[in-house]
Amino acid sequence: MTKLKHVLGIISLILLSIGCQKNQIEDQKFDSLYCAPSSIKASFNSGTYSNDSLSISFTKPDSGSLVIIYNYDTITSKNVTIGITIFNSVGKLNQIPTSPINNKNYRYNWATPIGKASSFHQIKVLSIEDNVIVDSLIGNYILGARTQDNLTIANFQVDEEWLFNSDTGCYLPGKNFNLSPENETGNFYKYKKRKHPAVIQIFDKNKEYLSGNFIWRIHGLITPKTPQKSLRIYLKEKTKIKNLLELNHKVDKIILRSSYSGWGTKIFIDGFIADACKGLNLDVMAYKPIKVYINGEYWGIHGLREHMDLNAIANKYNLKKKHLADADDKGYSTDMDEFGELKTLFDHIKSNSNYPYDSIQNNFDMPSLIDWLAAEMFFQNTDWPGNNTFFWKKQNEYDKWKCVLIDMDACIGYPKDNIFEYSIEKKPASLGKIFVTYLFNQKEFVLAFKKRTEYLLENNFSTAQLMFKLNTYKKIFDPVISEHYARWGDPEGVSKYNKGISKIQTFCEQRQSYFQSNLDKFIVSKSF
Repeated sequence: MTKLKHVLGIISLILLSIGCQKNQIEDQKFDSLYCAPSSIKASFNSGTYSNDSLSISFTKPDSGSLVIIYNYDTITSKNVTIGITIFNSVGKLNQIPTSPINNKNYRYNWATPIGKASSFHQIKVLSIEDNVIVDSLIGNYILGARTQDNLTIANFQVDEEWLFNSDTGCYLPGKNFNLSPENETGNFYKYKKRKHPAVIQIFDKNKEYLSGNFIWRIHGLITPKTPQKSLRIYLKEKTKIKNLLELNHKVDKIILRSSYSGWGTKIFIDGFIADACKGLNLDVMAYKPIKVYINGEYWGIHGLREHMDLNAIANKYNLKKKHLADADDKGYSTDMDEFGELKTLFDHIKSNSNYPYDSIQNNFDMPSLIDWLAAEMFFQNTDWPGNNTFFWKKQNEYDKWKCVLIDMDACIGYPKDNIFEYSIEKKPASLGKIFVTYLFNQKEFVLAFKKRTEYLLENNFSTAQLMFKLNTYKKIFDPVISEHYARWGDPEGVSKYNKGISKIQTFCEQRQSYFQSNLDKFIVSKSF
């Protein structure tokens, strides 16, 4: 009897130890991740874990057999329980230089990742009876997480050859890259428009917004040569992405936009400004920060954006694309030269500074035009107006051109900087600056602009509104920013980020009074 008690005691200690081990691992679980309902039960549910390994068992009491599919490997069991251990590794793809020169003196330098990042693991479990799949479970796991965060996740599974083959991989400089002209050479420009298949899943802890096979390509003009690229994804079927982006219309293309344009200090500035301008008489690109994994390896924070083109406009307003016209500063959106149909109007303004203002009123939606200029100038876009302009209208003689707010990365400098001196020139060269300069020489326009901006400074662009949005973004980014900069090998990244936050905060607190003062001085100088 004494020996039996001794054996039972040992068994109890073993069971207690197992239970404590599970509780210890559960304590390392930061949060849950989406997993569709299933009668197959996991010993550790889908989630984000800080530990570097996880031994998971899956059970279905009445199953004939269970099958695990993980990283193209298959495990089969005739028992009601099956198990697997997954590990967080250093990674292989993240060690490949993805910008032209591994040199600190190069502007778009690639650097070796610092430390070990988190990794994504997807485990598929099938319950089979009489050679028929009767139930399934897809478990999503992140291992090696540093902190708890609330970012949505993109799981991007793709043939590595499309990205990282030295001859044909579109994510690499390739063997024939030259510094001059750097925007035209290298694999990422040669194969920029080549479309590739991938299995893409976008989800958070509660919902799945995208899952399936989709086509993608490299996106952008500058970011293809940076370490972290932007990826454009084509959605040919109905998805729930519009719910994630808080839109009321179908989305046919999205961008996983590189955060490199705000790399040093203002990683979310483009999305922050778009968010601040959502209530204006403008079309803006919806934004949601997202954490991307490529073939299981952590790839940093991207901005999930709706790709803004005539398809997006048609979807938003329930119009036919063929009934729309657009114009931009590069001629990307039309077979005509820059600004498409608007070029004739701008050429008239260029040749005649006294061009009748009522022609502008007849051709443009003035509330949209004024809000566009107010947003660009308040936030100090220094990559404008000679660049980043986009207008659209219905193709009939009665409709008017409306404005789209795009690419606000080069914004938010010192609050006192006078954007009127930058944007309005005595002898402007680009058509964009010619147009803006013309408008600010029209008394009727300037007075309407002044009235509208006074309202915006008290409301949409007020310190209270902007600080609320800034604090919202800080809460999202603060927990994840360290891993992001470590992934891209920047030991000073967090320090730069904190300096950037301080700069944005100062801007939000002081910009209103400086903008108003600069506008008033400009009006006085014109003697209106």
